[in-house]
Amino acid sequence: MKERWRKWQEALGKLWVKKAGKSAERENISRTMELLYPEGDREKQAESYCRKRWKGMALVLAAGLLLAAVLWLTQSQNGILEDGYLLPRKEQAYEQKMELIPEEGEPETITIQVAPRKLTDGECEKLLEETVKQMEKRILGENRSLEEVRNDLNLVQEIEGTPITVEWELDSYKVLNLDGSIRREAVKEEGSLVELTARLRCGDKEQIYQARARILPPIQSPLEQWQAERDAAVKEADTKSEKEDYQELPDQIGDRTVNWAEKKSTAAGAVLLLTLVCIPFVYTAGDRELKKKLKNRERQLQQDYAGMVSKLLLLLNAGASVRMAWERMIQDYRKKRDRGQGGQRFVYEEMIRTGRELQNGMSEARAYERFGQRCGLVCYLKLGALLEQNLKKGSKGLGELLQAEVLEAFEMRKDLARVRGEEASTKLLFPMILMLLLVMVFILVPAGMSMRM
Repeated sequence: MKERWRKWQEALGKLWVKKAGKSAERENISRTMELLYPEGDREKQAESYCRKRWKGMALVLAAGLLLAAVLWLTQSQNGILEDGYLLPRKEQAYEQKMELIPEEGEPETITIQVAPRKLTDGECEKLLEETVKQMEKRILGENRSLEEVRNDLNLVQEIEGTPITVEWELDSYKVLNLDGSIRREAVKEEGSLVELTARLRCGDKEQIYQARARILPPIQSPLEQWQAERDAAVKEADTKSEKEDYQELPDQIGDRTVNWAEKKSTAAGAVLLLTLVCIPFVYTAGDRELKKKLKNRERQLQQDYAGMVSKLLLLLNAGASVRMAWERMIQDYRKKRDRGQGGQRFVYEEMIRTGRELQNGMSEARAYERFGQRCGLVCYLKLGALLEQNLKKGSKGLGELLQAEVLEAFEMRKDLARVRGEEASTKLLFPMILMLLLVMVFILVPAGMSMRM
């Protein structure tokens, strides 16, 4: 299996090379690899980079498709609706999202409360006592208290998650309906008091709850009327089948015939969409990493320029020629690198490449010019031009020019350090603001609390 996977990756890499040809993207990647890995084969490095990128995209696509397929199959196999109208009862009450499909009108999604089987008399008594204590909170709805009712009361006909049913009686039906909706046109400005009496039944047991409310009436919209009819029809069907293993759903609400279907989750589609969104990010992640490496390379080249020119000037003042000084600097760098001191330095890697070109017969002037071009910075282009000029006009005055270049390089190094310091301070600005806000909260909150006391 691993061998097949490796061959598939190689095939992808070769396909990229074949399709890309001499495209701008391939040339750009090849040049980048040449800059980052001077001693390596840039074509192989580019092919390896592309293979990794395609591998990441393929893994994201495969994982997303697999997860979406598993979620879709799970939803298809785990349906609980039987014969189109039967929901199984369980030991605990539960909610089931259903899709209501009328013959006329638009489908809508509602949540069905499936109650458990009937309880014993002892369990009913205990459950009724606990429910009576919580009735005020249940009927308040959006109101803060029964002393000031400005929205519909939630006069529930059944207690969610339990087999308890509720019957309401009012001392006056002028301002309040049995479903808790308020008749606003009948309410006085100073408010109207209504005595509420609820009979809570669980099996053969019964408990009485009484309360007094000061109310204001809202107007019931057509949508609210449809929802009330719908809930009443669902409750009536539930009452008829409360002792059965399944809760029956109504096939008609008012004068409208309805059908039911389980509401399918959109998790599979969401995973698939997320997969498609992630693929471009995976594709471009490698490019962002390459740009970051190139930026770090440029910073390192700027940082090492002053030291490199100083060493070159020191060896030239000691009597060495430019080529001898070049070879000596390469040897010193290789020794330190082999001993694990300092790590890879791009300027000396480019010097090694230039030394290899000189050994292969390239002229010094051309080799130094190519060195400056590969480094890509103005200071290295200037150094290459100075060395090329030295070969054409002689070494007279080269030391003074290099000395001036060293001074300028150290100034540039100071500027670089100052810029990096400013960048670091900018990155610290947001955490400092957060710390300031926390300090202000710690100071102002206790002060405000003490003033209230």
